[in-house]
Amino acid sequence: MKIIKKYIYQVLIIFLLALLIFGYSLNKKSSSSKKNEISIYADLLKARNSQIAIIQKNLFNNGNDVNDLINKNEINFKKVFENKKLINFFDYNFSKYTTNDILFNGNLGAIGTAYIDFYNKEKNIFLATYDGIFAFSKIGDLENFKKIKSNIKSLIKYEKFYFHEQYGIKDILIDNNNLYVSFIGKRQDDCYDLKIITSELSENYLNFKLFYQTTGCVDANNNHGFWAHQGAGGRIVKIDNSNLLFSTGDFRNRPLAQELKSDFGKILKINIQNKKTDVVSLGHRNAQGLYYSKKFNFILSTEHGPKGGDEININHDPLSKVKNFGWPISSYGEHYSKHYSKKILKEAPLKKSHKKFGFEEPIKYFNPSIGISQIISLSEEDNEFLIGAMGNEIKDQDLGVHYIKLNKERKKIIAHKYLPLNERVRDIAISQNNKIVILFLETTSSLLVLKKID
Repeated sequence: MKIIKKYIYQVLIIFLLALLIFGYSLNKKSSSSKKNEISIYADLLKARNSQIAIIQKNLFNNGNDVNDLINKNEINFKKVFENKKLINFFDYNFSKYTTNDILFNGNLGAIGTAYIDFYNKEKNIFLATYDGIFAFSKIGDLENFKKIKSNIKSLIKYEKFYFHEQYGIKDILIDNNNLYVSFIGKRQDDCYDLKIITSELSENYLNFKLFYQTTGCVDANNNHGFWAHQGAGGRIVKIDNSNLLFSTGDFRNRPLAQELKSDFGKILKINIQNKKTDVVSLGHRNAQGLYYSKKFNFILSTEHGPKGGDEININHDPLSKVKNFGWPISSYGEHYSKHYSKKILKEAPLKKSHKKFGFEEPIKYFNPSIGISQIISLSEEDNEFLIGAMGNEIKDQDLGVHYIKLNKERKKIIAHKYLPLNERVRDIAISQNNKIVILFLETTSSLLVLKKID
């Protein structure tokens, strides 16, 4: 009897092992199949984008624009749902609107990319697409945005700006009656800079002129590895009546971030009247979110790391001393490749401490990266913030928004929540009374509107 039981146990163990091996094999095959399917869709999207870019180029030669063929006068959104309650994420109702009228995007994982801001005492919302189409709508009528004509094509003449090449608009800011637009500019062949153009705000015609450009440009043909034109920064915020803050990336020309005389890899202060520029902080890779607290005098910025190491950085009393945030000497991320040259590894050692090497530590970093983007304040006390996440993986806390709360001294995070949306959050704007938050979701080219429940 004992021998029979022994055989039964052995058979059961063999059966279970076989089942586990079969299940693993099936799951691996399924996972491999899914990855292959995603890869095919990515290739199809890339091909589709290239085809549209060719059509746009041919139309440009005849003085036309493919966007006008879709809808000459408007960008129309369709309501997907409205006034749903956010579960376990504060007291907001949310509504979603999506459009097929935005053609060009800032990432292969996006259908359409745009930036947003409030104006007219927050009765209106302004929208700028990645390829330089401007439109506005009343806050109560987000299904209909009217396009605004501009002279942007006479100022930005290189073709890559208008196609799927990640050279497009990086941010907008409306300050009183002035509109500021940042973008990657072309200084000369294969050499790119960052520019800001400005116009008096108008719903009829935007007459842009150059406001600021970085000193010098970054050569696309360099020996620092991959040319990362998307690593440009470009966020604009107002610091006081006389100055703007502007974030610049390093375009993966990493040493520029540590060169005090370079405008790249920095947060800059730009005087509105005389355009005089001062470095506020250096050692930045690609700051995609920027907030300044006038009440408590600090800058909160979000920054893309390399493979891992996205950061949230805080800079108290920022104009008193130029601070260094460490890139590319220090980073909690890793290089994308393990086979970089000794030269690149020397210029970017990615030490796993900031403080030890004399740099400012982030108040939080993310491994793996979340594709961190814009940051807004949710409270008058500037201790609660909402941060966008792009990326491609829900399991990594990408594709949604993160809420953080700072302690009384605003020096460390005491609470953190994540809300998955399954969407790349490219931009966020909030009304002055903190009751309306609007997000631009580029995965489906949509607006998500959060309204505070009284």
